[in-house]
Amino acid sequence: MGDPQRGEVSANCGETAWRTRIEPEAESSARTERIAEKLAQGLLPTSGPVKAWTGFGNGRPCDGCDEEIGKDDVERELDFESSSTVRFHDACAAEWRRRNAIECPELDVAESYAEPFATSKEHAMALLASIVKSSDDAIVSKTLDGVITSWNGGAERMFGWPAPLAIGQHITLIVPEDRRAEEDDVLARLRRGERIDHFETLRLARDGRLIDVSLTVSPIRDGLGRIVGASKVARDISERRRLDEYRNVLLKHEHEARTAAEALIRAKDQFLATISHELRTPLNAIFGWARLLEKPELDERSRKRAITAIVNGATAQARLVEDLLDLSRVVTGRLRLDVESISLREVVEAALDTVRPAASAKQIELLATLDEVSPMQGARDRLQQVIWNLVANAVKFTPRGGRIDVELCRVGDCAEVIVRDNGEGISPAMLPHVFQEFWQEDNSVTRPHQGMGLGLTLVKHLVEMHGGSVRAESSGKGNGATFTVTLPLTA
Repeated sequence: MGDPQRGEVSANCGETAWRTRIEPEAESSARTERIAEKLAQGLLPTSGPVKAWTGFGNGRPCDGCDEEIGKDDVERELDFESSSTVRFHDACAAEWRRRNAIECPELDVAESYAEPFATSKEHAMALLASIVKSSDDAIVSKTLDGVITSWNGGAERMFGWPAPLAIGQHITLIVPEDRRAEEDDVLARLRRGERIDHFETLRLARDGRLIDVSLTVSPIRDGLGRIVGASKVARDISERRRLDEYRNVLLKHEHEARTAAEALIRAKDQFLATISHELRTPLNAIFGWARLLEKPELDERSRKRAITAIVNGATAQARLVEDLLDLSRVVTGRLRLDVESISLREVVEAALDTVRPAASAKQIELLATLDEVSPMQGARDRLQQVIWNLVANAVKFTPRGGRIDVELCRVGDCAEVIVRDNGEGISPAMLPHVFQEFWQEDNSVTRPHQGMGLGLTLVKHLVEMHGGSVRAESSGKGNGATFTVTLPLTA
């Protein structure tokens, strides 16, 4: 028999009778009558067995009383010379032996047992004690008041408290302060006879470490069925928790990487759609007016208008291409700065002169308050590009008849250039994105304002290449926007 839960006992009885060291349990009259009936019908053997096993049942029926031998019942399994096997409840086996007057002097016991054939109760207790002692899990018993009454080797290894120091202490010895209410709830449930399975929580080791554990707590009953205490099995799940956390981190990183990849794909698609639209718009104007110029009947006034439109379209397209090239140079680190000592006031004035015609065309009032600040080291053309982009952006988003204020002042060791308009403004949720590549609050092809969304991105990169910073502020849609550039001064 290969059942690991059984202890095997072998005996050759021959002419010798078989007797047991086990006193039969009190049997019911029904069981006695059933076994007597089966003996009379020749359904049960009447001689001693060759081998005998004892252990706990697994649900098979008893050959004596025909009732199920449960997992909590002691089972006797007997093998005979005829190769037949009979399984009895412990009490049925005792009744069967008594009726057949079967006795046997001694039995050869397997090496794992100290006595020839222990009583079922002693066998069960020895088996349980062996399991508890060798278990890697912490197995602890306690009273309903929470006082520890037993403490196995697994508990010593897990929590660091030797059994002599733990037994007699309250179970809160291993319960963190913030988990005391949890323990009170466990004790209350035990008093009601409830069993708690695989409850995951934290417990406290002697050295102060917190241990992730899975608890199974069962009520202990006395002979009268009264609940007198609890047995607790604690399994250390710290490694499993670490693996779970590691897996969750991997899943989070995978999700973030997938989200980033999807965002890049969307950005690429949006970029292609934007750049094709922006480059096609001036190209369509150039192509249309060029076709008109081919017609000989075109008058001089229309011819001049066509030439102006073609030049403006080509200029706009050249600017778009130049912005793309600048961004590419910034990203690849190939953008050169021709640094020299410059007057920031002159740089701002030159940028404003470039933008004034566009502001005048929309009847926008462009006011400048420029203080004289110390010279600084910088690239004149690139800083002029920064101011031009900011003011041109303000002109684009300020309605006809609006106002734009440009200020230059010194703040500590830095110069600040502030461009403030009373135009469309920026919603608070969009402010963190205004310096992103190809970003526009309205990115549809039918939006009222053209552009690829590169101007502010280039502003940020160019300012940072000069050791400065730029920030955007707005109280929301319809309240205008303010952009502030801060640049370090050399003196």
